[in-house]
Amino acid sequence: MIETREPSVNGVLGSVRQLEGALKAASTTRAASERRLEEARANASRLLAAARDDAVAAVAGRRRLALAAAEHDAAEISRQGEERAARVLADARAATAAAVEAALALILPTAGTSEA
Repeated sequence: MIETREPSVNGVLGSVRQLEGALKAASTTRAASERRLEEARANASRLLAAARDDAVAAVAGRRRLALAAAEHDAAEISRQGEERAARVLADARAATAAAVEAALALILPTAGTSEA
């Protein structure tokens, strides 16, 4: 005859308590993992926001440098243009003066000649 043992009440209660303990430990571990996950997500969000801010600042810095270089170039082009304009104006004044003198020489009698 085969003897069948029924589990004792204490044995069953002990097993249930072990299962409850394991479930509680798993629940605690899961809650801690979820908390760490949320912290990691928050840190990642902060890092991403900081990286975006840094990128915006870097772009703004490059724009400022490009604008400063463009302003410098524009000032140099303007200075060169003013120098050329001054030379052209001086040449034009000299040419005008020479043309006026030549025209007057043709129109006015010279000092050595007299009209009779």
